[in-house]
Amino acid sequence: MFARLNVFTKITLLFVALLVLVLFLYTYSNRESVRVIKHEIQNNTMNHLSTFADSVESNIYQLSLYGLSIGQDSSIQEYQRPDYKDVPYERVKVGSAILEKINLYNAASKWHSTITLYFPRLQKVISTDYYAYIPYRKDEFSKPLSKSWAYTHEQFEWYTTDPTTAMDTPGKSRLITKISFPVHHLIAMLDQNKLNNKGDPFMFHPDLGLISNSSANETLNAIQSKLKATKLSDKGGFTATLDRTEYYVSYIQSGSLGWYYVDYVPMQQILGPITNSRNLFYASIAVLIAMSVVVLYVLYRSVQLPLLQLVKGTNRLSTGDFSVRLHYTSRNEFSLLFARFNIMAQRIQELIENVYEEQLRRREATLKQLQSQINPHFLYNCLFYIKNMARMKNEKAVVAMALNLGEYYRYITRSENDQATIKEELTMVKNYLEIQALRLERMHYTIDVPDDMLHKTLPRLTLQPIVENAIIHGIEPRTEDGHITITGHHTDELSTITVEDSGRGMTENQMQELTNNLHKPLDGSMGCGTWNVHQRLSFLYGERAGLSYEHGSRGGVKVSITWYNNINE
Repeated sequence: MFARLNVFTKITLLFVALLVLVLFLYTYSNRESVRVIKHEIQNNTMNHLSTFADSVESNIYQLSLYGLSIGQDSSIQEYQRPDYKDVPYERVKVGSAILEKINLYNAASKWHSTITLYFPRLQKVISTDYYAYIPYRKDEFSKPLSKSWAYTHEQFEWYTTDPTTAMDTPGKSRLITKISFPVHHLIAMLDQNKLNNKGDPFMFHPDLGLISNSSANETLNAIQSKLKATKLSDKGGFTATLDRTEYYVSYIQSGSLGWYYVDYVPMQQILGPITNSRNLFYASIAVLIAMSVVVLYVLYRSVQLPLLQLVKGTNRLSTGDFSVRLHYTSRNEFSLLFARFNIMAQRIQELIENVYEEQLRRREATLKQLQSQINPHFLYNCLFYIKNMARMKNEKAVVAMALNLGEYYRYITRSENDQATIKEELTMVKNYLEIQALRLERMHYTIDVPDDMLHKTLPRLTLQPIVENAIIHGIEPRTEDGHITITGHHTDELSTITVEDSGRGMTENQMQELTNNLHKPLDGSMGCGTWNVHQRLSFLYGERAGLSYEHGSRGGVKVSITWYNNINE
């Protein structure tokens, strides 16, 4: 099917296919680049968040480890000696030593924490919080202690007992260690992480809210809503669109605190150069398409339309329409080609017309030659009729035959003018009919042509061949009386003379064959008279002029001679 398309359509389709292919390849490449970069962003964000989580977990682990090991310190064991009951000074001295060790630990630790030691048996408390008096209350440890870090009052707390099996009944333990650290340690680490990694990390808990860095923006509230609406696992990430901006949110759950370390990055900020490059490419494609449309339009106007005109012109030439002429206003190679085409068509038309006219002249000469030779049978019949009438002393019949025969041959042998008026043609036909009426007493005729038609002209000897055929083929074969009717009518544009006989008529096939012969080249098997009449009328007055056959109302054949009003009027 592609091979049947014209050249312009093929070029257009190939150009469109090329643009579509380039657009598809670039779009696929762009998507792959974006996918790879998004994957790298997600991995990078998760790696940074993992490093931050490990750092926080390391500090919390150190605090937890110290809380477990502090109960094994010898000073703690000595502080609980029963014999110090009677020696308060020694217990106070050991307590001071314990507090000094705890402060030394705080000094060496990255985080400053508050360590509080509860001695249920002694009902005493030792704490690094110098600014608060912490009394021992029995009801505080009447319930089981949490085995994980708890968040309360802007700080995290963690408890351990000695022995460790006493977590469910802390009031019966020898020692309860409480380690707490304020939230600002986590905020400081979040600030440091944000400064180093250009992210915006924070901590999130589904029930307790969030802990943000000190320079957090309002986007955290929207991220928090997304986190609450998402089923979170231990570690993962997801994309969220907020205010037409796409973010990637990664999270890791803290094994010790139970909170989630969360960080998010705006994807568009990182993908901005790629997006700008993509938009620039699409804009370039749009400009290229617009320019392509202009170029294709110019090609269509400058090449395709002239080619179509040439194709149509050659097609009309091939069908025999040599009057075709091409009109082209632009001045380029096609204007020269059109001019040469017009010259070629004009010369072909002139050649065809000359050949056709020459053929008509040859046929006209043939007809005149036939007319000049005089039909021997017709002439012999007329002369025998005169001889018989002379023997019968019928002077009137002899005179009538001689006068009509003389007028008839005088008219048909005249060659100085190819055109004749209808009046002259009818006079000649009347002479011919009178001759035939004298020979065939059973033949009658009627001529009814309006007077305003008599001055119109048509080619000489147009009516005589039609009337002759009506007599020879229609009236003579019958033994009954025959009648020939000649009528005429006209309009502003065309004139028509009808010759109708009451003869034996023709079948539909015979009439169709006779009509077809009028448009074929003349050969030996065809009659020359009616064919020549039709060809002369068509040549002089156009294709719509000529002869037409139909069945007559009296059983014979009705022949209509039609022609346009000529220029001689």
